[in-house]
Amino acid sequence: MTFATHSMTLKAIALGSLLLASSGSGVSAGNAGTMRVVGNSGVSAQMMFLGTEQKVYILDKTENNAVRVNGHPAWAVEYDIKSNTYRPMEVRSNTFCAGGMSLGDGTWLVTGGNKAVTTNGDTAKAGAGYGAYNGGKALRFLSPCDNQQCQWDDQSSNHLDTERWYPTVEPLADGHNIILGGMRDGGFVPSQGSNNPTYEFYPPKKDGKSLSLPVLQRTVPLSLYPIAYLMSSGDVFIQAGREAIMWNYNKQSEWSMPKIPGAPRVYPASGGSALLPLTPANGYKETILFCGGMSLGKVANWGNEGGPSMAVSQVPASTSCEQISPLQGGNWEAVDDLPEGRSMGQFIQLPDGTLWFGNGVTTGVAGYSTNPNAKGDPVGESYGDNPSYQPLVYNPQASLGNRWRQVGSTYIGRLYHSSATLLPDSSILIAGSNPNADVNTFTTWATEYRVERWYPEFYDSPRPSSSGLPRSFSYGGKGFTIKLNSAAEARKAKVVLVRTGFSTHGMNMGQRMIELKSTRQGSSISVAQLPPNANLFAPGPALAFVVVDGVPSQGKMVMVGNGKIGTQPVAAETSLPAASGKREEMMEPRNVSQVEREVAAAMGGHDDVLRRSALHARHYKSGVDRL
Repeated sequence: MTFATHSMTLKAIALGSLLLASSGSGVSAGNAGTMRVVGNSGVSAQMMFLGTEQKVYILDKTENNAVRVNGHPAWAVEYDIKSNTYRPMEVRSNTFCAGGMSLGDGTWLVTGGNKAVTTNGDTAKAGAGYGAYNGGKALRFLSPCDNQQCQWDDQSSNHLDTERWYPTVEPLADGHNIILGGMRDGGFVPSQGSNNPTYEFYPPKKDGKSLSLPVLQRTVPLSLYPIAYLMSSGDVFIQAGREAIMWNYNKQSEWSMPKIPGAPRVYPASGGSALLPLTPANGYKETILFCGGMSLGKVANWGNEGGPSMAVSQVPASTSCEQISPLQGGNWEAVDDLPEGRSMGQFIQLPDGTLWFGNGVTTGVAGYSTNPNAKGDPVGESYGDNPSYQPLVYNPQASLGNRWRQVGSTYIGRLYHSSATLLPDSSILIAGSNPNADVNTFTTWATEYRVERWYPEFYDSPRPSSSGLPRSFSYGGKGFTIKLNSAAEARKAKVVLVRTGFSTHGMNMGQRMIELKSTRQGSSISVAQLPPNANLFAPGPALAFVVVDGVPSQGKMVMVGNGKIGTQPVAAETSLPAASGKREEMMEPRNVSQVEREVAAAMGGHDDVLRRSALHARHYKSGVDRL
């Protein structure tokens, strides 16, 4: 252990004692702005997702957990967020570094993984080891439930076209998932021989065959868990290595953008990324934020399957943050730096329009080694060290220089294989951290089972009612009405949808938030359905919130779309009644084109401003035409 590690560990222990003392009686001030240990996960939470308003599903890689199921160690549990208890579940394929996401019919898909292993992560012979089988091509399905009856469908007959370890999964407008990249065999980072620079779909398209994705060949060794977001145009934004492209999967063509500044972001550099909230105020313009990550100076230093070719555990992580609006010119913009460097940090969308950023380390990268003399200089087995104990909140609407705020603190290090997800009450469930080949409770950064919840600053405030929210949302069509307690509340009210995503390795695959258009009539608001473009928010389950003056209601699990996999019905955009009162205006602001033309006029009519506005309008319309 380094001196810095030892010092931070002592601080963490002291902080932990203080937090436990202040929260143990249950009589102290409320939960708002705090972070507390609430339970035990049973298996280490390498992956996690919210399945119902009450249940979170947790997955671990194949290892020797004490919790048992059907005579072997458990690698999956159903976690009840009200009682903080878990139910072991059967999963037989090795989910080590899989990807996942919900489908348009509400089924969850977890896909890919690694070979069957035995003690200490060693490859097992067929039928040996802990009883798992190769998960490289696996397709696992779950329909979440609250009655403790649902089980994983994890059959060897369910499989991908090719083996994928560290794949990314993104939902599409027709309810399918696109599955991007990965490796064919285990290792730290791929070489061209082990890399899988292709993509495929589930349910299968293109005869079920994998299709070439050249950007993932060009960006080896930093091509795993590529960062991907579906755009309103129907293209997929992909970032890997230092490249950023728009990929048209129908035409199998790409549109390149400027290389990403700052540090590399994809695994194992593992910077955080998030699609900022889509709102009427920003014309539903997509902007993607990247923060942290790691630069090792040159590509060769990342090494190969065997590990990095230089000592990495004490290299400071990056503090830089940049954002890009791919359909608005596609140029990178520097925004507020992180208060401290962070690798493996994770963004979670909050329904008030801010983003939580937590977990991760201030030095080092993702990954581990069982060789204490490895060139990567592991601490215990971890290539990351000096965890951050400080969660942050990012406000994209604040002025530059004022966007980060520290909220709460923890005493538990969340390193490699940590996860987090938004819950219906707007708290965040945090679990995991296991930078080890097998369960190891004696090493410097041990296998972690403690579960925490982070509570936002508004948590103890009186909440608006969610009773007026429907259980399903369409693309265009007839709107609905929400009744508030007063006209004053209605003036500050909005409805938002949040897809919480599939959490693993500092990512929440598929995560995004959208605000619906609305107008006010007295103490009620009339709310539109989603814009008539399923690319903006793909079909499937999501949480819906009524937010009043920055305070959200209890989230309601809803279905976006028709609940089926396939092309979604699209109606005309919702026609909202005019706002009431002489001085009232629609809560839908002027569109982006209007605003940009006025700005352009004030600037002397700069053509580039007008071109960006026209480009966004063309892409938005093309997205509708492709449905």
